[in-house]
Formats: sequence, structure tokens, C-alpha cells
Amino acid sequence: MIRTRWWWLAVIALVGAVSVGCSSPNELASNQVSGIVTEVSGDLTSVDSFVVLDSDGNSHLFRPAPGLLFYGGPLIHLRDHVTTGQRVTVTFESAAYGGMTAVLVEHEDPDSEHQVPSSDF
Repeated sequence: MIRTRWWWLAVIALVGAVSVGCSSPNELASNQVSGIVTEVSGDLTSVDSFVVLDSDGNSHLFRPAPGLLFYGGPLIHLRDHVTTGQRVTVTFESAAYGGMTAVLVEHEDPDSEHQVPSSDF
């Protein structure tokens, strides 16, 4: 009888652990922000942080995850989005420091033509 009780407790604990570890699409969507990139901080070759303004007028400050790329290229490309206003979607995780760490940055509409700022050169 004691073995049966422990067995059921183990099954319940396992089911609970699996359900906590799985994210529903709604949970994933809540960890995304879409909007216009309004600010990029860093130097010529790297991004320390960037700000996205959503459609409700809220600004969201992100720090990029180590090694984060933008469609396989350098994240510094976000500076072009400040100029063009082309919208992006940022998938993020809550960070230990209380902010948000960007883990994926992509165009809000992946089928739209990519805009590159014109050059006067």
C-alpha cells in the first residue's frame, strides 16, 4: 500500500513537472513585442541594448542574448530599422536583472520586402 501511494505521488509529480515545462502558444505570444525600433545603443559593431515602441505607445528596452543575430547577420542592422521604421517582432525572456533579454528578432511581416535606407553616396 505504501509503494502504491509513492508510485502515485511520483506520477503526479512527473505530470506536474512536464506541464510546467511546456509552453502553450499563448504563453509564447506573451513573450513577444512587435513595434518600431526607436533606439539602438552600442558601438559600430555591436548592440548593447535597443528599444521597441509598440502600437500602444509603450517602450520596451531589450538587451540582446549573447551571439544574437538578425536573419544571420549582425544585430547592428537594427539601426537601419530606426531609419526606415520597418516593424520588428522581438521574442524575449525575463532576465535575472529584471529586464528583458531578446532571444529572437525578426521582421513583423516576414513576407514584406526588406527596406534599406537610401544612401547619398
